[in-house]
Amino acid sequence: MIGLNIGSGQRPFESVFPEIRWINVDKVSREGSVPDICCDGTHLPYEDTMADYFVLGQVYEHFGCGEAYHLIKEAHRVLRKGGSLIISVPNMMALAQRWVSGQISEYIFMVNTYGAYMGNEEDRHKWGTTPESLATDLMKAAPWHSVRPFDNRVIPGMSMPLDWWITCLEAVR
Repeated sequence: MIGLNIGSGQRPFESVFPEIRWINVDKVSREGSVPDICCDGTHLPYEDTMADYFVLGQVYEHFGCGEAYHLIKEAHRVLRKGGSLIISVPNMMALAQRWVSGQISEYIFMVNTYGAYMGNEEDRHKWGTTPESLATDLMKAAPWHSVRPFDNRVIPGMSMPLDWWITCLEAVR
């Protein structure tokens, strides 16, 4: 199986398991975080239906409103039938509710709202979503067989944050 980890950044996936060969893709290459392929993920050098997984871990929010549809379409293009787009984003509703009620710090809220700037404009967040709005965006961008919450199953080599403030959905082609 082949998996594409788009926006790999500081969370590259390892191909230490024979079940899945992970390819890490990122627009930015930094010391200690060098991707296998350096590009924005919207025009991948792969044929149609070649991948089993297309992972966007904390990537979607780095695009403005409607700007990531081309990325979702590219995921749909390269995924085989039955392949999965797994996408995680900050859940802005959950964060806002806890911030307003004093359950989280301003810092946690602001980092998830605006991003953790590390010297590149790509570090900044440009849009926020809720589980419902993300599911709607996925269905608008491509004809998925299903969109559902990710079940947090173990996928060899994949590492996804699973904190309470993170929405993680799986779109199946």
